[in-house]
Amino acid sequence: MAGVSKQGSHAVDVIIVGAGITGQVAAGLLAREGLQVALIDAQETAKAAQDALPDPRALAITPASRQILDAVGAWSRMDPRRIGHFRKMDVWDENGRGEIHFDSADVCRPTLGYIIESTILTRALTAAIRNESRVSWYQPAQLRSLDVESGQAVVSLDDGRCITARLVIAADGKDSLTRSLAGIGFVRHEYEQAALACIVRTEKAHGDTARQRFLSDGTLAFLPMNDAHECGIVWSILPEQVQALLKLETTAFQRELEATLEMRLGAVTASGPSMHYPLGHGSAERYIGDRLALIGDAAHVVHPLAGQGANLGILDAAALAQVVTETYRRGRDIGDRQVLRRYERWRRGDDQFMMHVMTGFKELFTRQTPPLPQLRNLGLRITDRLPPVKHYLMEYAMGIRGDIPDVARVREAPG
Repeated sequence: MAGVSKQGSHAVDVIIVGAGITGQVAAGLLAREGLQVALIDAQETAKAAQDALPDPRALAITPASRQILDAVGAWSRMDPRRIGHFRKMDVWDENGRGEIHFDSADVCRPTLGYIIESTILTRALTAAIRNESRVSWYQPAQLRSLDVESGQAVVSLDDGRCITARLVIAADGKDSLTRSLAGIGFVRHEYEQAALACIVRTEKAHGDTARQRFLSDGTLAFLPMNDAHECGIVWSILPEQVQALLKLETTAFQRELEATLEMRLGAVTASGPSMHYPLGHGSAERYIGDRLALIGDAAHVVHPLAGQGANLGILDAAALAQVVTETYRRGRDIGDRQVLRRYERWRRGDDQFMMHVMTGFKELFTRQTPPLPQLRNLGLRITDRLPPVKHYLMEYAMGIRGDIPDVARVREAPG
């Protein structure tokens, strides 16, 4: 129950630090099960103009993540005209003739996933969570201290307010202050790469097909938006190459994109604002502390190669919410360390596996020492001829295979 403690602090069941996608998903899932949640947001809610420019960051959302977003009321709040589908995926190597093709029809699914602008998804989540009476927003607010005393966590904010709860969830990103205050280390490995993201228009229709080309020094992905001639791109290359691209005139930049994708979508006819960011991977030394659990980027960071970062965070939020709500229904302590260890055992292995797979792919495709390129291309061609292997890869990437939270299970195949 929310209320006021004897010390005058606001008392809730769970405090979530960070109101990004992962934090809001966790808040929505917990609140719908009857828990009182305090959501601490460092930013003021942005006032979204109806004609806002597209966000250059296009997120690939799996069918499993769609189920979770639907459960918290966010999916229905997004304009269908801003949601792209990719029903097919083509992957090929610059250094050879190896290609692999995926098709959702081969696993009897209408789509492999969805492409959504980051701000569109965040706004839909915020609209849904703000309607939830069990979620109290604190914004703009910064964490000042985190203590555990008398069987509860005590959080102090920079404006002097104080909140108590049985459990604190850190969803405040890769540079998590919450994680730092709890004394949990984070092992970070920087890649010699940066990513450039923007949204472009193409001469040829994308055909609901995601395209990814492995380059000698990175990858280029074209992700199909709802508009048949619009794609979100993520170009991961050396930092100095990103800087050189940013200095190009618009027409010259578009010609570079066309050539790097081998003109598979014809001319790039327009390109919107771009953003760039360094790439790396990392993991927290542990996912839990005293009355504390880490989710999303506060727990792990992966290479954007397969677009799994947001999906891993959403699955973290759903898994933790399931563990916590099952404990809550039994009337037990939701912040007990044994309870939180269930979550850590559940998610840490999957997160680590995905992180190492993405790093392995990055290393595999950027190393050009013979005979590696030849073997790599042979592997692509062989895999493309092995339907059972392709089906397994598709189902795993879609989030419909493995030990996933109940709320994420795709009972009916949504389009």
